[in-house]
Amino acid sequence: MSWSESGQVEAGQGDVIAVSPNEIHDGAPIGASRCWDMIFVEPTTVARMAGTQAAGRELGFAARSAPSLLTHLEHALVALRAGEEAVAEEALTTLFSDVLLKKRPAGDRGPSRATTLVLERIRDRPDAPPSLDEVAGLMGMHRTGALRRFRREVGATPHDYAMQMRLRLARRALAAGSTPAEVALDLGFADQSHLTRSFVRQFGLPPGHYRSANATIVQDGERGRGV
Repeated sequence: MSWSESGQVEAGQGDVIAVSPNEIHDGAPIGASRCWDMIFVEPTTVARMAGTQAAGRELGFAARSAPSLLTHLEHALVALRAGEEAVAEEALTTLFSDVLLKKRPAGDRGPSRATTLVLERIRDRPDAPPSLDEVAGLMGMHRTGALRRFRREVGATPHDYAMQMRLRLARRALAAGSTPAEVALDLGFADQSHLTRSFVRQFGLPPGHYRSANATIVQDGERGRGV
């Protein structure tokens, strides 16, 4: 089970799970634990593969049984593990073309305008999440009704959505070389300990370890290019 802007969804064995750019997601296993393979593709890469206009579209689904898409993903994963980047790109190009060039199903309109205003507010200032009163004001509703509607359409509370976005930005900043203390200050965490607790809960390791691991990868890559 996971939450996204498509609302709360469930994915089973063999399903394809899609996450659009700027969409926050989280998940928990139903019953026994399980694992999955994941590919992250930068929006700029999608634009190069499927075109700028297509890359700006939402994927239109959160999880579904799609044998043809699963085949493309499996081909891409096998190719990436074998170091065959050209083959992987070909498989992903076909996948994105199949998904992004299709019209969104009728009736699948995404969040309402009221909810979208709150999402935009959070994206503009993830370091300062809106209060419940601000959320209600943006949505033009009573606090209880606004919270219920946002959660129904997004699958999470505004606070949880903002925290997920801040953690994703934190991970990006750490990978770029920022220290945990700098990230905590820039993204509005109460202190570095608050960032660490939230980061460990989400990603399973402290932010300092994540930063060190990425620094090692960069150094190895630089040495590789120099050979």
